[in-house]
Order: sequence, then C-alpha cells, then structure tokens
Amino acid sequence: MSTAALLVLVLAQGPPVESGQADQLARVRRALAETPAINVPPVTTGEGPVFRVTIQEKRPVEALWDNWSAVPSNIRTWFRFQHHEFLEQVTKEEFRGATLYPIGIDMVKLGQFLNRRIKAANRKQQEQNAREEVRLAMEEHRACRTNPARPGC
Repeated sequence: MSTAALLVLVLAQGPPVESGQADQLARVRRALAETPAINVPPVTTGEGPVFRVTIQEKRPVEALWDNWSAVPSNIRTWFRFQHHEFLEQVTKEEFRGATLYPIGIDMVKLGQFLNRRIKAANRKQQEQNAREEVRLAMEEHRACRTNPARPGC
C-alpha cells in the first residue's frame, strides 16, 4: 500500500474539519492525487512487515583456567622476582603466607567473567521479551485485519 493511499485513509477516518481548514484539506488531497516526483520501489517483494537486525559480537571470552599449569600458584607467582624479594624483606613472618604466596583464583578476572555473563543473560532476556512483544502485536494486527469490527481495532 503506498504512503499516499495510507494518508488518504487516515485523513478520511479523522474527525470532521472546520470550514477554515477545508481549503487546506483540499490542497493536501490535490497534492496526494498528483504523481510523485520521486518513486521509490519497495525493498521487498513479499507481503508483510520487514524487520532488520544488526548483531555485533565481541571477541570470545577466555576461560579462567586457560593459563593454568601443573605448577602451584605459591611457586609460580604472578609478580616479578624483584617485587617478591622486596615483599620478603618488608613483610613480617606471620603475614608472609598470604602476601608472598597468594593462592586461589584471581578475583578480578572472575568478577569480569561474571559481569560479562550476567550482561549477556540480561541482553538475551530483553531480546526474548522484545520478540514476544512483537509476536503478540503481530497476532493482534492479524486478528484486526481478519475482523475489523473486533473491539480494540
């Protein structure tokens, strides 16, 4: 359906106009009756609405255990040897275990990993909600097209 015919239908369903606006309405109707200067062909030949989606994917997330080795983390520390020597000199004996030989998972990487996963899950849920909303709107639109006398159409 062309835009001109759609505009004519919308104007025809509008409330009655006053006499001051009648000449403006006549001018609009004359302009719609003329052939347009630019004719844009339809993009698709199929019937119905067209939805386009652009998806941009980030680089794959590396697993937390990719850089693990058989050597325990208390032997293979993640800071330089000079820093290890400095900490050994300035840290009291009773506090050396946690400072010089950190054990466990790097919590920053774990937090970033969880943040990315939660964002992805939220995005997926929002997309599902949007798809469901569009599906319901399309069903309502089809129902109105089959039975225009239906309430709410």
